[in-house]
Amino acid sequence: MAPPSYVSFVPKRVLGKFMHVTDQPLKRPGGKSLVYFMGAGFCPFCAAERWAIVKALERFGKWEGLVEDKSAGHDEKYLNVPTFNLARAKYASDAVEFAGKETADRNFEPLQELDDKDYEILDMYNPDQMIPFLLIDGQYMQVGAGYSPELIQNMTHDKVKAELGNPNSAIGKAINAEIDNITALICKATGGKGSACNSDSVKALTAKL
Repeated sequence: MAPPSYVSFVPKRVLGKFMHVTDQPLKRPGGKSLVYFMGAGFCPFCAAERWAIVKALERFGKWEGLVEDKSAGHDEKYLNVPTFNLARAKYASDAVEFAGKETADRNFEPLQELDDKDYEILDMYNPDQMIPFLLIDGQYMQVGAGYSPELIQNMTHDKVKAELGNPNSAIGKAINAEIDNITALICKATGGKGSACNSDSVKALTAKL
């Protein structure tokens, strides 16, 4: 993996909190675009962002082994934020490769150790190892969540899913906006592979990139 060139490149905000950090794609064997995530089970902002990651990636492939979970029940600003545990989940797609690490569980216990491939990415893009960290194709990155976990803390997973399907829901609008941001960035990275790239909302976002 060759390090990207930052010469004469000024990062700029593009969609939501995502920053365009380099013009050099980070591709995987076979030409797939890499979506990389680092989070921790206790982290409420990670918990919130996982909804958008999971739902956006469902538009390009299929998950297996997703487990419903919650963020920490104490010692965090927002508690019991419903989410998914991605530690053992598998993702398959013709256009996208998902990789990531959950460094701890919701009880603050160590979960997955970082390896050389993780450090290679983190040293380039996130040397302070801040979470949640989401990198799309080596070009777009976000540290933090695209919406506040306060919106869904202490909710059940079924309630969040219902809100996602309600066009008049403030919660649904916030999460769906982040889902569309991630979708648009993936569409840009993959050259529009996937039917999701043809929706009017995603096309409008992709046109801004």
